[in-house]
Amino acid sequence: MSFLKANSASHIKAPSPTPSNTSTNGAKRKRPADGAPAVVYSQPQDVGTGEHVYTRLTYATDHLRAHPTEWMSFDDIMAFLNVAPGNIQREQLRALMRADNVGNRISWNAREETYRYKPKLNIRNAAQLKGYLQNQKSAQGLAIKDLKDGWATVADDIKLMEDKKEVLVKRTKDGVPKTVWDNDPSLMYPMDAEFMNEWHKIAIPPNPDDLRNTLLNVGLTAASQPRQIVTAPKGKKKRTIRRGGKQTNTHMAHILKDFSGMRS
Repeated sequence: MSFLKANSASHIKAPSPTPSNTSTNGAKRKRPADGAPAVVYSQPQDVGTGEHVYTRLTYATDHLRAHPTEWMSFDDIMAFLNVAPGNIQREQLRALMRADNVGNRISWNAREETYRYKPKLNIRNAAQLKGYLQNQKSAQGLAIKDLKDGWATVADDIKLMEDKKEVLVKRTKDGVPKTVWDNDPSLMYPMDAEFMNEWHKIAIPPNPDDLRNTLLNVGLTAASQPRQIVTAPKGKKKRTIRRGGKQTNTHMAHILKDFSGMRS
């Protein structure tokens, strides 16, 4: 390319990496005046913390849980959530609070238009607990933590029922009630003092090995004794004769002779 001048490349300017201040019509872009208010661009509608409809549903559930025995009107709940009349979330929350699904923890009274917290177990006092335990088909106990979901004073009330012999309570090492069962006080009889005295005279060896040896010496089996699995001796398996191949002419089996026993 001899027709190009040596210094022609120096006159080619590379494009600037920064945008130009001029617009397409050649007019310069004006800078905002000092002190002028900044331009506010469009923003999402819900930018506040806790204003999402499901977040407000959680707040409503926690508020009703704090008052488990109280029925509240819809307007009182909306006032607590600070949802003004005309807000689109009012109807959304109304539908969510009335939803009949497992995840909804709110009960709805359609006749009076009131709402209340729905606990895991619909037991809120001692009378309901006693009736539930007596009507269940099995003698299964109830966990105190499940009862506490809708019964805030369950620990104190369970103690009073236990003192009256109405329930049986299993406690942790710290004395915290863990499980409760039904109890019939009419089946509890006082023990004879002489029998209790003789019972407590029986000394239990402090060492578990001594107690085990004592049981073995009198011909009893200790619970700590390892289990012995008795297996029957395996006998020699008799070899069976395999007849290879597919058998044909089964309709002539009564006239054909079987030579399978002559195999070596």
